[in-house]
Amino acid sequence: ADDKLEGRLVGSKGEASAAKYIAQQLKKIGVTPKGVSGYLQPFSVKKNIANPHGHDSDAQAITIVGNNVVGFIDNQAPYTVIIGAHYDHLGYNEFGSSTYRPENPNEKPQIHNGADDNASGTAAMLELARLLKSSEYKKHNYLFLAFSGEEEGLLGSNYFAKHPTIDTSTMAYMINMDMVGRLDTVKQSFAISGTGTSPVWEPVLKNIPSTVKVKFDASGTGASDHTSFYYINIPAVHFFTGNHYDYHKPTDDAALINYAGAAEVVSYIYHLVGALNNEGKLKFTPTASDTTAKVSF
Repeated sequence: ADDKLEGRLVGSKGEASAAKYIAQQLKKIGVTPKGVSGYLQPFSVKKNIANPHGHDSDAQAITIVGNNVVGFIDNQAPYTVIIGAHYDHLGYNEFGSSTYRPENPNEKPQIHNGADDNASGTAAMLELARLLKSSEYKKHNYLFLAFSGEEEGLLGSNYFAKHPTIDTSTMAYMINMDMVGRLDTVKQSFAISGTGTSPVWEPVLKNIPSTVKVKFDASGTGASDHTSFYYINIPAVHFFTGNHYDYHKPTDDAALINYAGAAEVVSYIYHLVGALNNEGKLKFTPTASDTTAKVSF
């Protein structure tokens, strides 16, 4: 989330730099490549980008080229747990997703660093890779996925779901971490969405030790990458510490991260993986509605 990466916009030099860093960290941990080109899974998609000063008819079709980063821990198990987080953000707001509204319309574009959204989830993913590499939980393999293009419509995770680098029939379940860095020190709670995607989730989740409150939401779909796995019938849950004023603003910086809170989420997920160590492939169940983005804190 450093200014030097210029907001990690999908297809940008900053995104490429972040992807290289993530791959280096996975290699350092001992996680092997599982992309198409080493750790990388390149993807390209066409997207219509509206002219902010024009009409809908002025929209231009552009090709966005990005990279997912994919690593694997092979425990010679029949099923694989997917652990994912998106690492892209808004750059200088080139695609118009910022919630910041400058008083001066001629103000110079500002970098949107996305420390919570979603450098926090990416860091949590890397820490889980480190923990699971030396863990006693060996009855699953683990696939670590850093998605790009999430901010522009789940581009990277949707591409992976359609072009997986492992057999989808061997996917046990998916854990997604998007914005886990701003756990409120007063409310002391975080949310898990997607608990209705398997009958196994809630009974297990309720027994995971936690020093903070955990709220459950059943819906399997929402505005993050777990949705892409829900649509290929993979049980998927999304961890989220809550929205805040700095969401999609230039002020979402590293100084505001609650590192102890993020560590609490990592610990919870690690214990969840341990609790599911003997479960094999979880049964998938569809859910009724999309409420993932509406969890009340």
